[in-house]
Amino acid sequence: MSYISEKEENLLKRVIPQTKQPDFEEFWQKQVSYLRSFPIKFTKTELDTPWNKYLTFYEVTFTTHDDTVVNAYFSHPKDIKGKLPCVVRFGGGGSSRTFFPDIPLLGVCCFSMDNRSQGGVTFDKASYEHGDDFRGALMTHNLLDKESFYMRNLYLDAIRAIDVVSLFDEVDTTKIVTMGESQGGALSIVSACLSGKVLKTYPSVTSYACIPQRVEAGSGVFGAVKQYLTRHTHEVDIALNTLSYFDINNMVSLLKVPSLFCLGMIDPICIPEFVYSAYHHAGGDKRIEFMPFTGHSTSFEAWTKIRYEIADLDK
Repeated sequence: MSYISEKEENLLKRVIPQTKQPDFEEFWQKQVSYLRSFPIKFTKTELDTPWNKYLTFYEVTFTTHDDTVVNAYFSHPKDIKGKLPCVVRFGGGGSSRTFFPDIPLLGVCCFSMDNRSQGGVTFDKASYEHGDDFRGALMTHNLLDKESFYMRNLYLDAIRAIDVVSLFDEVDTTKIVTMGESQGGALSIVSACLSGKVLKTYPSVTSYACIPQRVEAGSGVFGAVKQYLTRHTHEVDIALNTLSYFDINNMVSLLKVPSLFCLGMIDPICIPEFVYSAYHHAGGDKRIEFMPFTGHSTSFEAWTKIRYEIADLDK
């Protein structure tokens, strides 16, 4: 048996069960309907960049459900004729919008946005009534209320991003794909599950899967949740109920489009059994790329495979 086959066999034995509540799908249908009850307002301003000879870049802003103004970049090859596929690349935790010139050089459009109140210039206008206020504690903000929890707002922003690019004249709305690492992988899955407008998704070293186990381990951003619940033990059940609606291990049941998961086999943050569990439970036509001896990142070989597939989108 090969190294990878043996590892996959072991992961299959450790798949983590879903914790989906009976009203999971109904909850998200309601949230998407709520989001889309607000008209989309966006601005798009051409930028001067070092890539102007080959690519066109725009500064983009758009409004979402709570009047938060999200900042983004949009790009495409210079002097395009007709509509092109679009890659919406979501950023990891603490990141901000980025140009990603390598993507439009593949002959497609690219959209990259801030994650509210993380590393960019997008200020979260939501009102949070409880949670910790130290750095990195976003995942505790309204943790006891799934209707106003920080992650709910983050997920709705991702869906709004798909709705926004669908309005751009340059974009072929039948060929929108999502991709990202870590948190970006989670948002790629969420938007593919809930927007109804994504052709396929490429989540890598996906975060936000198997959240109870991550809270127990104090892994990544869920270390703040662990600290919070250590001090508020009477709120544990309420908090875990809230988190179940945002757990990618549950969300993937709604996935209907093709997906390619990338799994770092020595990832210390989004550990292999968490990512593999999400892959195992995923709906739709799915594939997985095992990256031996890779941690919380995507191997050059895996990214190259994805880029070949993106370059073929316009054929």
